[in-house]
Amino acid sequence: MKADLRRTIRAARSGRVATPDFAQRVLARIPAGSRVCCYVALPAEPPTTALIEALLERGDEVYLPVAGAALEWVLAADSAPWRAWGLPGVGPCEAPRVQPDPDVIVVPALAVDPAGRRLGQGGGYYDRFVPQHPHARTIALLWSGEVLPDVAAEPHDITVDEWVLADG
Repeated sequence: MKADLRRTIRAARSGRVATPDFAQRVLARIPAGSRVCCYVALPAEPPTTALIEALLERGDEVYLPVAGAALEWVLAADSAPWRAWGLPGVGPCEAPRVQPDPDVIVVPALAVDPAGRRLGQGGGYYDRFVPQHPHARTIALLWSGEVLPDVAAEPHDITVDEWVLADG
């Protein structure tokens, strides 16, 4: 059921465009001076470039994920050219991996339900990382129509504290 739901949502994401104030709406939910783990959006995901730039400009510590056997993190300030990650042939730089203790974790999601149960991409990276940081606030970024009555959550699936719609 989850695989079918993921396929349906991914197919509907093509061509979506965030509102001009999207990054500022997310930024407003993150206290200044935070340590923030934030994914680097791939095509069709709610965009994170402007958010990451705004967090860095504001002086927050921003950590970007590198997926291997588990999520590893690099400090965004050490990770140029992170803006090109996800483009064909471009991956994470060789910045040193660090152990962040985040205040906020901005998580990718395909959907959430009203209780905050999250449908992720299927790799389980955030389902393993987030529980290691129970004090961290979690924010999912979604497109409109991705808050569903039920996401077929399983016991290992994380819940998020809140979500922000990129286009609404």
